[in-house]
Amino acid sequence: MIWLLVAVEAAALWGMAWSGSGTPWPAISLWAVAFAAYLCAAAAAASPHRPGPSRRHVWTAGIALRAGVFPAAPTLSEDIYRYIWDGWVQSNGVNPYAHPPSASALEELRTAWWPLINHADVPTIYPPGAQVVFALLASAGPAWWIFKLGWLAADLLVARLIDRLSSGRSVLPLLLYLWSPLVVVEVAWSGHMDPLGVAPMLGAVALAGSAAVPAWRSGALLGLAGAMKFAPLAALPALFRLRGGRALGAAVLVPVLLYVPYMGAGSGLFDGLRTYADVWAFNGGLYRVLERLPGHPDLAKWIGASTVGIIALRAALHRWPLERALLWTIGSAILLSPTLHPWYLLWVLPFACLSVSRGWLLFSGTVFLAYAARDTYLATGVWPEPAWLVWLIHGPPLAMLALDGWRGRRSQRLARGERVPRRKEGGEGQDGG
Repeated sequence: MIWLLVAVEAAALWGMAWSGSGTPWPAISLWAVAFAAYLCAAAAAASPHRPGPSRRHVWTAGIALRAGVFPAAPTLSEDIYRYIWDGWVQSNGVNPYAHPPSASALEELRTAWWPLINHADVPTIYPPGAQVVFALLASAGPAWWIFKLGWLAADLLVARLIDRLSSGRSVLPLLLYLWSPLVVVEVAWSGHMDPLGVAPMLGAVALAGSAAVPAWRSGALLGLAGAMKFAPLAALPALFRLRGGRALGAAVLVPVLLYVPYMGAGSGLFDGLRTYADVWAFNGGLYRVLERLPGHPDLAKWIGASTVGIIALRAALHRWPLERALLWTIGSAILLSPTLHPWYLLWVLPFACLSVSRGWLLFSGTVFLAYAARDTYLATGVWPEPAWLVWLIHGPPLAMLALDGWRGRRSQRLARGERVPRRKEGGEGQDGG
């Protein structure tokens, strides 16, 4: 049964990659089939009534899923061409923060794939650690398959770290990651670079719990993750409380040092990020609710940023494990962000796999529906986001997260021997737990 379900998932994902992947048809329908097969395969593997697959088989199937989509050119996103461009201009001695791709000064560097670069009028938003890797890969050749090979290597390292963090107790976390349709589509097919930052982030988690490892090492790895994308830096207060000042210093020093070669861009160093924060909005969930509040136009962003800050502070004060701090600081930022592209979930998916979080795992499936209007956008330049679609994407995962959170708190209270409200059934008090 499990292998039949894996075969169905593979057929659906490979069909998406090689069919032209029009949206909403056939991509959304094939995605629904793949994600349903994935959930059923995971449920079958977790069943105590039948033997599950071995680690070797889980790895084999995960690699096969990726191999089937890797040769296909990315069609759901053009981000990989921005990575290539940033690396390409660096190999030609140009600072990627100094000019947007559309700048006339860079006209002679334009190639056949230049028209595929998105937001060509905006300077790069990617931090310096990512830029260093872009330059290295572009020196090997400005081709999307070379860049995807780099991301695929990081992706498999993430899987290896998940297996290590689960301590070999169960193969389920590894299966949930390696067989995830979101990872297969967004990394092996679309070529998003996020595993490049997720891998050192998980490395920091693996080292943070070991007193025998110098504290600065976990800090340096978290800083390296933040130099790929800034999200992990939200857990710096928790890291400081757990491992002290050396870990915090290393986490801050790594991205700062990586910025030094690009300082020639001056004030333009963060122009792309300012544009991203001020202008871009896509697939916001809770943000759409906050946006309706009366007051300053940026009130929703302030509330979101403040909430993430409060969670980061709470994680530090209560000495949350780094794994939990990262999940809920990055997770809250995702839930409250005005922009949520499907591949952003890759930053919380490893923690969802390790904890078998039903809400986040469900979100890794519903978030793909954000692509539903992509063909309309390509034809008209407008990306419609009807309210019913936003609620379909965000509503079920949020409800599942809330339900699991309530059950978890109730179970903790029961474990401490506290009284909890009881449901009434036929006039008799019954414990619903």
